[in-house]
Amino acid sequence: MTFKNILLSLITIASLFGCKFEEAKTPEESIVYKCTPCNLECDTLTFVQAAICPHCKMKLLPLTEKTTLTKLIEYEGKYEYSGNSTINLIASKLDTTLYAVVDNEKYPLTYISDNIFTNRIDQLIVFQRDKSENIVSYKIDEEVFKFLTKDFKRLEMLPRKDLFQHSEKYTYQQPEKMNDGLDVGNLNDVFVDSEPLVEMVRKTIDGKYQNIHSILIYKNNKLVLEEYFYDHSKDVPHQLRSATKSIIGGILGIAKDRGFIESENDKLLPYFESRYPEIENLDSRKKSLTIENFLMYRHGLDCEDSNQDSKGNEMAMMESEDWVKYTLDLPMISEPGIASSYCTGCALTLGSLVEITTKRNIEDFARENLFQPLGITNYDWVFEPNKASMTNFSQLKLTSRDLIKLAKMYMDNGKWQEKQIISESWVTKTFRMEDGDYGYLWQERIFEANGKKYSSYQASGNGGQKINIWPELDMITVFTGGNYNSFQLYGKSTPPNEMIPNYILKAYK
Repeated sequence: MTFKNILLSLITIASLFGCKFEEAKTPEESIVYKCTPCNLECDTLTFVQAAICPHCKMKLLPLTEKTTLTKLIEYEGKYEYSGNSTINLIASKLDTTLYAVVDNEKYPLTYISDNIFTNRIDQLIVFQRDKSENIVSYKIDEEVFKFLTKDFKRLEMLPRKDLFQHSEKYTYQQPEKMNDGLDVGNLNDVFVDSEPLVEMVRKTIDGKYQNIHSILIYKNNKLVLEEYFYDHSKDVPHQLRSATKSIIGGILGIAKDRGFIESENDKLLPYFESRYPEIENLDSRKKSLTIENFLMYRHGLDCEDSNQDSKGNEMAMMESEDWVKYTLDLPMISEPGIASSYCTGCALTLGSLVEITTKRNIEDFARENLFQPLGITNYDWVFEPNKASMTNFSQLKLTSRDLIKLAKMYMDNGKWQEKQIISESWVTKTFRMEDGDYGYLWQERIFEANGKKYSSYQASGNGGQKINIWPELDMITVFTGGNYNSFQLYGKSTPPNEMIPNYILKAYK
């Protein structure tokens, strides 16, 4: 099909969906967009309605010029950033991409043309130069941020610098035995065929699976694989993003076990009466909301993170002053307790519920009743569900080995080294799931491999944070990563969703 026919078809489709086109007028307005699933693009007109494909509703990606590593290096350096902070820009030779580095996590910038990039939320980033062609600043939404220096601490941009382009030299090493309660073993003793797992690590080193920060496998009560990439290590806590929600579910269970909450079937709103005397959009359905409705995301509120039109989606919530109040004020659109709808505000509300009932910060309660009994001391957490958390999302940071310990406790019905941390009944309810739906802030995740289906319980976070418990395989897998907003940026899920069935489960052949 010729470009002309594609363009005519695209315009026809757009008109059917009520979309409009307008002529490009300035360099900043003339970005060309493409829809990868539909194989459509437009090079003389621009989409007006938020760069959404009118056919399949996928987010469109900028059709960019090709660039070189040498050209990208011109933009490297430390710059001013919002909130009186700084940001580092680093060019990667692995994928010829310029990355913005914030809090030791990297986010890709899309090269459009000289001095023009877009970020992960499609904002234009325009670099400004002086008369000598030296970069002096960049501009976003009319706000200017100055270039500061070329002298800054660089984040490692290669998975394994010593093995770059030589992944065939990688050899498996048994994990190190440490004084953390985890026994270690050899991969070859617990898998029928360990070669797929070795190949998975090599592919990660090659860059086929980018921004994987760690891969751990715990099988038959032993840690048998532990690999880190991009200078991440066993000693550095990693962002969990939304996987924090699953841990909040466990902390709430402990609060219930300790008698601070009588039952998960209690009505939810009465617990918040003193904090929020007035709740908006109050009707009989909202009054009937239970704690369990929020634990299973069966809230009936107009809240769905993946739906931009939902009043309670995460981005809309984060613009509010008080994220819990914003969630509780949302209108009801269905009866609670029936259908699940993933809503970040639910977990944050339950975290606040722990604080209200225990009269303690959730961080302190968790330290005493969860982390210390598990021997977890190397972590970071500030729970503050309001605008103060715009950059850290009230998320927990844990090491990958400690994630194994948490999952091991769940696998052993709430016990760690013979001590009951969370009641067995709460763990049973947590994993009471139906066909890939949610339990208590965990989700059933089913994978297909070797002609059969494998079920797991999963805690998942943006960027590729995946903690999977596999009861039938007596296995726990942990991935951490930096592929933030992968689906929105690239139209595909994070690498672990491909690596698990294609390598880990293949080892069971």
